[in-house]
Amino acid sequence: MTISKEGNNWKVDIRPDGHAGKRVIRRFRTKAEATRFEAHVIARAIENKPWNPKAIDSRRLSTLIEIWETEHSPTISSGWKYARILKSICEDLGDPVARQLTPMAISQWRSQRMKQTAVTTINQNLQALKGLFNWLSKRGHIDYPNPMQLIENIRTHESDRPFLSHEQIKTLLGYLPNHPHRDVATLIRVCLETGARWSEAQGLTRERIHPNRLIFTQTKSKKTRAVPINQELYDLILSNSGAPPFRHCETSARALLNSLLDLPKGISTHILRHTFASHFVMAGGNILTLQRILGHSSIQMTMRYAHLAPDHLEEATRLNPVSLGKNRESGTKAQ
Repeated sequence: MTISKEGNNWKVDIRPDGHAGKRVIRRFRTKAEATRFEAHVIARAIENKPWNPKAIDSRRLSTLIEIWETEHSPTISSGWKYARILKSICEDLGDPVARQLTPMAISQWRSQRMKQTAVTTINQNLQALKGLFNWLSKRGHIDYPNPMQLIENIRTHESDRPFLSHEQIKTLLGYLPNHPHRDVATLIRVCLETGARWSEAQGLTRERIHPNRLIFTQTKSKKTRAVPINQELYDLILSNSGAPPFRHCETSARALLNSLLDLPKGISTHILRHTFASHFVMAGGNILTLQRILGHSSIQMTMRYAHLAPDHLEEATRLNPVSLGKNRESGTKAQ
């Protein structure tokens, strides 16, 4: 029996979904209340609805961003950067109730942004928002689907990654010994000769500098990696005027590169990393070795430089259908 007398109360003990289902126990002052509750539970079970549903999540997007910023942002590289992106998106969307954010609303926001912002920036924003909801879902902060799951990045043509020519490298190396700030000159050489990101080179400490290699720890992938160096670079890094700890001088380095080499607008110190990778491949370097040197988490990232390989270009002239046809004809005639 599901209703029974228990002292001065009436107890409801019921499994509305059968013996294997959830057990519901409640106590009431009167039998009439217990009977009405029992009927309510059974009716809800028939309708396949929970007898005690959770309150609807009415938190706004800004509240969820604050949770993400407190719990997760400190654990990832450039967490402050993504927090700024998320807050900007939240403001653009009018800080909606997060549960009510729909793919249509996001698509409309994306369309508006395309009128004033580069596609690559919009894609970065979309990934940040998608990552926010993925994290919230995994940590149990939300129990509804990710509104970003149906939103795809805007497809773009792959752009060329500019790199310095041999002439530009020669000009740069010729000027560096005369640069008044030794940190700038030293870090440019480190990035140019190891393919390191500027932040990785700038974060070098004395104990991570060895005569034949540098140990980078402050990496984007959070994995430590070692890159070989020659004696000349080792001596330069440890010279009295340019030894670590290095000051933050990326702005000065960017200004030097743009003024000395007349680079396209918007070029940053990352061109030094592209220059290392591009010349490494053009000289016949192995793409898997390059992946380890650059610290890419996937080979797909490194394959962006594969088209520069000399054998890649050679095969295009040797293995195209016209050349293959001529080779077959020559072989037939020879027989």
